[in-house]
Amino acid sequence: MQLFLLGVNHKTAPVEVREKLALPASRVPLALRGLRDQGAREAAILSTCNRAEIYAVGDDDAAPRIEQFWNEFHHLPARGLNPHIYRLNNRDSAQHLFRVASGVDSLVLGESQILGQVKTAFEQARESGAISGVLDELFRRAISCGKRARSETEIGRGALSVGSAAVELARQILGPLQGHSVLILGAGKVSALTAQHLVASGARRVIVANRTHERAQELARQFSDGNEISARAITWDEFPQHLIETDIVIASTRAPHFVLSAADVAVAMKARRHRPLFLVDIAVPRDIDPLAHQLDNVFLYDIDDLQGVVNSNLAQRGSELEHVETIIQSEVEAWQSWVHGLSSQPTMAALAQYSARIRDQETENALAQLPDLTEKEREIVRTLGRAVAAKIVHAPLRHLRESQSDAAAIHRAFDLDSLSDSQKDSPRAEEST
Repeated sequence: MQLFLLGVNHKTAPVEVREKLALPASRVPLALRGLRDQGAREAAILSTCNRAEIYAVGDDDAAPRIEQFWNEFHHLPARGLNPHIYRLNNRDSAQHLFRVASGVDSLVLGESQILGQVKTAFEQARESGAISGVLDELFRRAISCGKRARSETEIGRGALSVGSAAVELARQILGPLQGHSVLILGAGKVSALTAQHLVASGARRVIVANRTHERAQELARQFSDGNEISARAITWDEFPQHLIETDIVIASTRAPHFVLSAADVAVAMKARRHRPLFLVDIAVPRDIDPLAHQLDNVFLYDIDDLQGVVNSNLAQRGSELEHVETIIQSEVEAWQSWVHGLSSQPTMAALAQYSARIRDQETENALAQLPDLTEKEREIVRTLGRAVAAKIVHAPLRHLRESQSDAAAIHRAFDLDSLSDSQKDSPRAEEST
């Protein structure tokens, strides 16, 4: 059995590839069932705007079948992901997930949202019955590693989220944001976080559009209550006409297609008399037609364009990276010990059975030759036998827990295959030494 990972992320694939792999929560159970059908005994899917990753446990031949399924599930041509995909096995797969959960593999170093996304992937897999022993343990340890990275280091202090990085980019283009008006398309978590940063940066007029109008109203209330700003919700069909009066548009919906066309932007720009319009598309799949970027005085940036902001952020907190990597390595070693113990359990059980059998046989043979012993003295002999047997197997058992490679050698050294089925099933043979 192997633990393996197939994935693409912002380092290996541009947004136009990643958006084809975006997986809404409603389709995750279907995808997990498909992975199980292709030979994955356990499976989990981590799908965010910056990455799409499959973690699976299965035989060696399951990986190519799963990769083929992944292409077919997303209607990509044969081997369509091949130029962008990374493939990791066993220890490397675990280390990658620990780095992801710790925020050091993110577009924004130390960002906190990814830990919640790892938790969501874990919960989705559990609810679908797609994980059990190995991946269950792996994701629990990854989440713990992510928490340690943020509590024991400064990696997350001052970290930019995707939304706040977008605001920083807006400031670089437009200058101070005081008095600017903002149109938010989509009322999800990313939109809410972006709006918070915009208000903190000086925006005083916020318009929220969402397909569910009640959700737009709820978000608008959050920013109007107790704040000296104007925040209101509009219906989804109204938002194109508000392009005329806004300076910044932040788009982050879950739509599978463009919600803002280049033609709509062109109409708005004519009515604006070509005043600059700043558009940030932080959705995957993208919300805004990239052709809008060709229009005069339209500044369109997608999630990959945030890299410049991120590089500055990286320089500020890069000194903490070494501390986080130390935590990750300690967690990886602990994971490896758990895996080694798991794979060595059959040999450890056989060794314990072997020791118990020899102990009982020799102790009872000795007691048979000492019929005059009292019951207390007989118990002393049995205690001595247990102590000697425990000391003999202590070192081999310790090595089995620490190194999977010792299992075969210890198995041969003690001739554990010679145990008969009746001996293996004997209740006395299963006693702990």
